[in-house]
Amino acid sequence: MGIPYNYGVLLKPKVLIAMLAIYTASFLSSHITLDIEPVNMSTYLMGLIAVSAAVSGANSLNCYIDRDIDPLMVRTWGRPLSLGTIEPIEALTFSGILLTIASVISLYIGVIPFILFLEGAGSYIILYTMFLKRRTMLNVLATAPSVAAPAWFGWYLGGTPLYPVGLIMGFLVAIWGPLHLWTLAYTYSKDYRRVSVPMLTTVLSQEQASRGIITTLLILISSSYLLIPWTASPAYAIFVSITNMPMLIIGLKFFCRGTPHAGWWLFKLTAPYIIVVQFSFMFDKLLFI
Repeated sequence: MGIPYNYGVLLKPKVLIAMLAIYTASFLSSHITLDIEPVNMSTYLMGLIAVSAAVSGANSLNCYIDRDIDPLMVRTWGRPLSLGTIEPIEALTFSGILLTIASVISLYIGVIPFILFLEGAGSYIILYTMFLKRRTMLNVLATAPSVAAPAWFGWYLGGTPLYPVGLIMGFLVAIWGPLHLWTLAYTYSKDYRRVSVPMLTTVLSQEQASRGIITTLLILISSSYLLIPWTASPAYAIFVSITNMPMLIIGLKFFCRGTPHAGWWLFKLTAPYIIVVQFSFMFDKLLFI
């Protein structure tokens, strides 16, 4: 594989795409709420570049910091730093450039976007990766602010005050993030035990860990209905209920079986969940406002 591919892997493309989708749904939902035309494309694109650079830079720096354990894990052994296709100093420089770009653009847009950038990138890099990941099984809770940041960033740039709807949209993402990571850690629990990273699924018993995951799942599903008072029709409630059904079914199977394979299915199902919820809210407002 070539150099562009290797640097692309550092960005964690699936994570990047999810964060950009969340940003876009929040931006458009906020803009539609104002009921004005047209969309301010320059503001949207500047925010998109800032979020892209922030997420990519944070992910790249995460790969740099975890370069000692990634080669030992089945899930991450193929990353460029593990294979030696990119040197550590190159990855560090690459992430530094991206984070600098994100900070400059965010600050140019405004003080609040810059604060949201610091909150998102800082919580993921400093709080999660550097301080808590290898110290406590509750480490993934530190990722909640980082995954919520694109939602808050998009809502603010869309033009509507963050309180209350924008905060709720970010809150939903903040619940989803740890749930998604816990199902991943459950599936690859042997990896995390091998490198002595304390995850919920490696410190607690299988039954306790699955109970914690299911509790978080139920909180997320219940919280998805918090947006209903700000919808323009029953469409959002109906579509979200349809989306929640397979989550409940797979969640129940996971709780009953408790196998890594069942955890993998729940992990795969949670991956697009928050994007579906966010876009359901956006389309409800777009079609019925």
